[in-house]
Amino acid sequence: MTKKKKRTRMIAAVLLLAVLAVTYVLVLRADFNGEDVEEETEEITVLEIEREDISTVRLENSYGTLQFAYDGETWTSEDDPAFQLNQDSMSALFNRLNPLTAVRDLGEQEDLEAYGLAEPVITISITLQDGQEITVYLGNDSSDGNLYFMTSESGSIYTGDSYLATAFDCQLSDLEAEEEEEEDASSEESAESSEDASAEEESAESSSDSSEEESSESAEESSVEEETVSGE
Repeated sequence: MTKKKKRTRMIAAVLLLAVLAVTYVLVLRADFNGEDVEEETEEITVLEIEREDISTVRLENSYGTLQFAYDGETWTSEDDPAFQLNQDSMSALFNRLNPLTAVRDLGEQEDLEAYGLAEPVITISITLQDGQEITVYLGNDSSDGNLYFMTSESGSIYTGDSYLATAFDCQLSDLEAEEEEEEDASSEESAESSEDASAEEESAESSSDSSEEESSESAEESSVEEETVSGE
């Protein structure tokens, strides 16, 4: 074997090793980045509040303050007890707290103002049936498109879904029962009234028919008696 051939084979071997080394590094980097993404997107459970455990809620947002009461089945407005709340909308709203999840836990931070939590944008104060009070504070939007929030149960600041602020920044009229529900209730009442009226009419007709039959029978009996007397 000539020196030229040996040199060529050596160069080829070196190039092959270089390609394998680069491939190995790229694979490791891809796996590492993949693990990072999974860790970053894994949700953190911060709170779990069962809707059935809620007694009262005080919601402070850009529109003012709203207060609600819940008896395990029905939501009512403590500000206006006669106001008809959309029960499905209320339940869906507070189901967002069961569970309340976060994307990142930033730990305890001294400068709450930097996160909009020194004076929270939205405050949700919940009193449970057993008297326990839990408060959720929503702050500014974070740089990753989420929002900063914290709770009375921990000193940590978290980032979570920014839609949480959109959902809870509502006014009483946003939670009003839909007109269709009220119309359906009125229709049912009207239908029941119509059925009752029809039943009364049928009863009256039956009574009238019975009276006519009785009158006819009485007339026939009188006629027979008169004929009998005349015959005698």
